[in-house]
Amino acid sequence: MKSKAGGTKVSTQVEKPRDIQRETALKNFGTAIRFFHRRDYDRAAALFEKVAASPIREMADRARVHLRFCERKRQHERRPKTAEGFYARGVAALNGRDFDQALDYLNKSDKMVPDQEHVHYALAAAYGLPGDQDNAFDHLEAASRLRPQNRVQARHDEDFQALAGDSRFSRLLGADSQRSLMQDH
Repeated sequence: MKSKAGGTKVSTQVEKPRDIQRETALKNFGTAIRFFHRRDYDRAAALFEKVAASPIREMADRARVHLRFCERKRQHERRPKTAEGFYARGVAALNGRDFDQALDYLNKSDKMVPDQEHVHYALAAAYGLPGDQDNAFDHLEAASRLRPQNRVQARHDEDFQALAGDSRFSRLLGADSQRSLMQDH
């Protein structure tokens, strides 16, 4: 403290940068929690992301946990409501090789609107890629029955390469199907 003319002492202590960072992180975290409780997950997530990037480790760790909760909540709220929406999500999960999620979405689509050839075709791939050949063939057969052109498409689809060695593949898709798939690769 320095002495001012007249004998009054003035504090020259300046807040440390770390204290300012902690205060900012705490304020953002508190605001994010309020948004979270109001179910405004987008705004909460934006603030949790800021806190997660802060150098205040314990606050950043807690923010990352809450950020994961926000992501789950946002994902749950955005669940599809139509068969086509579930199909689109299922194909996206299939392309990302998340087979359990793909099967969940595709089976929901199939339950909502049964006997869609494109859904059966995707289900065949979703079962076949991780090795469930029996279910894969059931769905590939249904897709081929509903739309015979699926036989030609499946012959050249690399997602069915694991099924090509099975005799059911040749019986279902035609005698030249195994050779056709192998020549493509």
